[in-house]
Amino acid sequence: MSHPIWPVVTENLAEQLSATQSGIVHPAQLLPYLPLSLECIERTLDGMLSSNRVRKEYENRLQVYVFTESIDKKPQRFAPKQCIYSNEPLTDDTFNVIAPDVRATIESELALLATNDPWPAQANWQHELIYLAANLPAPVSTSAIAGHARLSFNRTEERLQTLQKQGAIHFDGMTNAWTLPPLRYPRAVYTRNDNYIRQFPGAIKEEFELRLVKGLSISLGILLAAMLLTVTARIPFPLVFFGALIIAFFIFIKILKAPAKTLPEL
Repeated sequence: MSHPIWPVVTENLAEQLSATQSGIVHPAQLLPYLPLSLECIERTLDGMLSSNRVRKEYENRLQVYVFTESIDKKPQRFAPKQCIYSNEPLTDDTFNVIAPDVRATIESELALLATNDPWPAQANWQHELIYLAANLPAPVSTSAIAGHARLSFNRTEERLQTLQKQGAIHFDGMTNAWTLPPLRYPRAVYTRNDNYIRQFPGAIKEEFELRLVKGLSISLGILLAAMLLTVTARIPFPLVFFGALIIAFFIFIKILKAPAKTLPEL
């Protein structure tokens, strides 16, 4: 069986990005280019630490990988004209750093990886929160991110704290704002990555569970209200109960099948 190419593409991308930033690259800066989770990116870059050309450290409380050969060189402009893996000619799209056939191969490899690795569940919310933090007007507060995210406020706060522990972003208590590495994440690029990631059941498992709890709670409330109605209004119990059961069923199905919340335009 041939070795997957997505780790090689990740390494190439990190090395070329680092050359534009005096040898420094943040894992989060790779997200716009590939539909990976931060864990996948970090595992790949950690594999490069055995070489004396790469080291891992923290800068301004953010995790960085330092490619030592680019430290003293003049920063280059990152605008690949050729695929960073196959050297095929590319279009002028800044965020299209790999050829279509290479992207197709990577997506096939990640689909296979998703059968025994939870990367889609991680990548789903990581891309969402990084996209929002990068595009909302500064200063970016927790409330601002939660107000645009698919997640609840509490879950958004938990996820942001997880990203901070990973060194992907940092919360400044003085300004009550989140800061992240310099990066651009246009809406069209995010949508492309998001559509790919969310095709995997694991990516939307959490949302499904929230809908399930919401549907069951509302259905139970309807049935309890029906029972209360039979006691207070003395309406025949079977008539009210079966009517409420039918209503609860259709509401439950409607909640489960409701389309996913889309992120608003920023």
